[in-house]
Amino acid sequence: MSLGLRGQLGVFTVLFAGGMWMSKVAQPLYFEQVNALVAFGIGYAVMAVVGGFSFAWGAFADRFGGLNAVRLGTLLYAIGIAGRLFTDVIPVVIFSGVAGAGASLVLVAIRPWVRSTASDEEIPKIVGARNLGNQTGLLLGTVGAASIFALSATQGDGAKTALLIAPALVAAAFVWVMLAPNSQARSLPNSVPEEADEAADRRRYKALAVKLAVIGLLSGFYVSLVAPYLPLILTNGGATAAQAALIMALMSVAQICATWIFSRYSTSSRPFALFAVSEVLTGVITLAAALALGLGAPWIAVIFIARAAFVSLAIASEETIQYAIIPAQATGFVFGISQTAFLVGDTLGGVLGAPLWLNAGPEGLLFTAGAVTLFNAVLLPALLRSVRSESTVKAA
Repeated sequence: MSLGLRGQLGVFTVLFAGGMWMSKVAQPLYFEQVNALVAFGIGYAVMAVVGGFSFAWGAFADRFGGLNAVRLGTLLYAIGIAGRLFTDVIPVVIFSGVAGAGASLVLVAIRPWVRSTASDEEIPKIVGARNLGNQTGLLLGTVGAASIFALSATQGDGAKTALLIAPALVAAAFVWVMLAPNSQARSLPNSVPEEADEAADRRRYKALAVKLAVIGLLSGFYVSLVAPYLPLILTNGGATAAQAALIMALMSVAQICATWIFSRYSTSSRPFALFAVSEVLTGVITLAAALALGLGAPWIAVIFIARAAFVSLAIASEETIQYAIIPAQATGFVFGISQTAFLVGDTLGGVLGAPLWLNAGPEGLLFTAGAVTLFNAVLLPALLRSVRSESTVKAA
């Protein structure tokens, strides 16, 4: 293929994320139509639990090879979401488990695939292309699902059609990634005896995994304080339901634009500075949103659209930092630890978000999220700067 890793990964993520989001939109509607929401809830929980074993999927990807693991995970995910047409509890549990394993394997296996193939200078642009692909796929999946619903005779027919098209998109992603060439892993320097390297690496992996787990837990917590409640925050701020949907669409556009700029112009030289600036601005804007809820929909729209752009930059720069500090031999495992911690934090945020909303309203939710975001802007560089130089040399 002539596109290079950046193009391969960009196209893959558009197709994969498109199928994922179309399925996410259609499944609850379909299960509601057939009176199977209990089964839907069980399946959602099963998928979350299986996905939570990201550290295990990451260790598997390190051994099996990043690209091969991406291929396997994509195939499993296509099979899993194809089974969402079944609504009995037992098949729901089985296919949800398959889908959860496949999605998590893809997510963590992309890291060792990139780390073993790309140079440090290429990684920021590849990270940007992957995030741009994810956001474009989100638009493809959600807009595609909405179009299918609008053209269908009934909501049930539309949801069923979308559930048939979604695995076809993921299958297209599988075919695409099967065409990706198997690249040889870049050789790693070995300036000290292998035994000493192995022992030192094991200690370093554990220390780094703990640091990334703390950051992942914190990130998941503050993300889930805002994202699930965003429509409610917007409507409480004076927007109508239609205006809230439009604002969220414009937020997606802002994220795509910010990620495109990152993928085109970013380098690997200053990811910590970019992360700190983006994360601080995200936290400040979140606090500003809490103070601006009474100013009306136009101001709320401007604030949240700006916040979305800086969130995208912070996410992309954080991923670039992870590539710089995580050793190539353990990319999948260490990132899997971080992802598992993120999911735990996401669960905690979801659990605490509702009582926080009931007791302090949207202002309390936004103040909490903003404060935690600002803390994370300081914590991540403080924890990870000390390991950057050594890890970058070993992974080069």
